[in-house]
Amino acid sequence: MAAQQFITVATFIDKVSADIVAERLIAAGIPAAVLGASSQLPSLGYYAPIEVKVNVEDYERAKSLLAADESAE
Repeated sequence: MAAQQFITVATFIDKVSADIVAERLIAAGIPAAVLGASSQLPSLGYYAPIEVKVNVEDYERAKSLLAADESAE
């Protein structure tokens, strides 16, 4: 059984935005995960990117969905 491969579909500096995007993808039937939120140190001014990741096979659909959401704003 091959391991699943994940790819970053969006990057943020705040967890709330990343969570909103991940939930939007999940609501559309695209499994998504938020990674990197625990690597930030705001008291030191260090903000690592927070990534929303999806399965490689869902990447194009996820990008299209996010682009459509952005153009609707």
